[in-house]
Amino acid sequence: YPVPKKQAVLKLGKDNTNEVIGVVGDKYKIVQNMEVFSALDGLVDSGEARYSAAGEYNNGANIWMIMELPTGVQVANDPHAAYLLVQSSHDGSCAVRIRPIIERLFCANQINRLITGKKTNDYTYVMKHTTNSVLSVSDIRNITNLTYTAVQEYEQVANNLISREISNQQARNIFQKVWALPSTVEDAPYSLLTKGERRQQSIAYAARDKAWQIYSESETQENIRGTAFGAWQAVVEYADHYAAGGDLRRAAATISGRNDTVKNKALGLVLTA
Repeated sequence: YPVPKKQAVLKLGKDNTNEVIGVVGDKYKIVQNMEVFSALDGLVDSGEARYSAAGEYNNGANIWMIMELPTGVQVANDPHAAYLLVQSSHDGSCAVRIRPIIERLFCANQINRLITGKKTNDYTYVMKHTTNSVLSVSDIRNITNLTYTAVQEYEQVANNLISREISNQQARNIFQKVWALPSTVEDAPYSLLTKGERRQQSIAYAARDKAWQIYSESETQENIRGTAFGAWQAVVEYADHYAAGGDLRRAAATISGRNDTVKNKALGLVLTA
């Protein structure tokens, strides 16, 4: 399909018909899904990782794979697994990206950016969709090695947060700061707010209340309630499992890292609480 100064990326469907799933620049290089798998097969063959799950969203424009590493971590006798999250796209929305994640298995909370203050690229392999780009198996293996360093750092920070007790009021204050509102909206009577401000207030109040409910009542908090770690995990659990938009939207936000902002904000707050 002719697109001036652009290219239309086509997906061959099950009925052998072409479907446009993205429009990209004229220097864009398609990286087939199997090319990504092939580059990762070496990690599987060597026993450094194993495929755990894979999928797509946006009608195949975005793909993801999760590879489990053989070493996890325990925090408060709570098992966490270490993974590599692999992402790619066919619509120009993201490069081929490989980065470590940690999952708290009891509640399937996903921690994407392991330690606040670290640059994301320190632990991320990125290959842009440009003409001369080639997936580097050695660079991917280096990210695998760095993941173990990240896991150790996560364990240190998590154990520090576990050891720090917080009051119920401190937890509520953290949730209020995570979903902060301008003072003109926070303190104003509902009747004086505009339609947009009312919606803004309702969303923030609902998020705070749900995070508090998770923190104060959920079984996933039994071994960490009353700690700074518990408050952080309540926000992570909210973002992964209860944020507005439905299951598919939440899943895509977790895989793509769109909800990392709220998780990282909460981590920064509990580290300084």
